[in-house]
Amino acid sequence: MEEKGLVLEPADERHAKAIARLRAERIGWLGTIGRDGYPHAVPVWFLWHDDAIIVFNQPGSAKVKNLRENPRAFFHLEAGADTAQVHVLQGDAEVSDTPAKDWVATLTTPFLEKYALDLQYLGQTLEELWSGYSVVTILRPRRLITL
Repeated sequence: MEEKGLVLEPADERHAKAIARLRAERIGWLGTIGRDGYPHAVPVWFLWHDDAIIVFNQPGSAKVKNLRENPRAFFHLEAGADTAQVHVLQGDAEVSDTPAKDWVATLTTPFLEKYALDLQYLGQTLEELWSGYSVVTILRPRRLITL
């Protein structure tokens, strides 16, 4: 039996907190199932867009290879200074056939609002970033785990 996707509802207090953090946090952890069967988790920049987590990846990265083999993934945010802000999303991720440069019209403004200072610190333009991180993955949550 196939599970339905999860849509975070702003009227639900738990969901509202998760949405706020997904919009504001700069780093999250994307976890995939490694080809050896063990979990593989890495810190990533991300956007919360259209009820999904969007991540730009290097084409040969382990997470892209893993997701091509097994779409099951999780995404979690740090627990916060008080260690009580647990937000973990489980779901299915797809590797988009649309290259990052084609997402520009939709995602440039929110990406720059979130990461302009980071790009400046790295001495990188958005175009340079998206040329190296040219593969987009889209994680659609099925379950939210919170404390």
